[in-house]
Amino acid sequence: MQTSTASHPNSWLHRAGPDQGGQRVLDLGRLLLGLIVVALGVLFLLDAAEAINADKAIDQWWPIVIVAAGLLTLAERPPSMVRGTILTGIGVVLLLFTTDLLEEDAWDYVWPALLVLLGLLIMARWHGRTIVGANGEDVIRSTAFFGGPKLSSTSRSFHGAWLTAIFGGITLDLRDAGLAPEGASINATAACGGIDILVPKGWHISVRSTPILGGLDDKTDHSQTLPPDAPTLHVDALTVLGGVDIKHEK
Repeated sequence: MQTSTASHPNSWLHRAGPDQGGQRVLDLGRLLLGLIVVALGVLFLLDAAEAINADKAIDQWWPIVIVAAGLLTLAERPPSMVRGTILTGIGVVLLLFTTDLLEEDAWDYVWPALLVLLGLLIMARWHGRTIVGANGEDVIRSTAFFGGPKLSSTSRSFHGAWLTAIFGGITLDLRDAGLAPEGASINATAACGGIDILVPKGWHISVRSTPILGGLDDKTDHSQTLPPDAPTLHVDALTVLGGVDIKHEK
């Protein structure tokens, strides 16, 4: 007779194994948090034993946490290469300063170099996704500087859009639009700004995001099963201190 899981008070300790069709997966985020807590505990124990100065050790080595967070991001599946590289680089630079391997005046050279690197990372994504029928009337181009338009489309064969918001915001309402049979693509770039894309229910949403201290948030309803031939909207987002939201309502 099979016993229900609820009858075992220690069932929360159980982990699925290969013999039960499961797979043990290491949670790197929890491992990192646990290591940080253990390291702090060991530091303060050694400080209490007068073996080391915990405050000085923390002042010198705290950027290791940022380096570890960057490496953790690179280990994600799928990995976030840009965000992981930036976090790791920032942590390494800070570590060089806190351990006095670099003098303070070196910062005059470091931050311009970081700006150059950031620019190169952005340029590496300049092409975005190819938009079929880019010269037609079913394509939208909009750039917002220190402000922003509210756009809408009623096209029955919407092909895509290029949206750029810098210190501003753009709202694109596609709830009354129909997608081209081959689907549509939106290239969205938000720097210190935001872009809202309003879509109807019943579309497949495919996203690709390059977040640099920013992010993309797909708030659409994924609870319903859509037919294979449902139209697909591809969103390619590059965010720098900004955000792109895909949703059904304002």
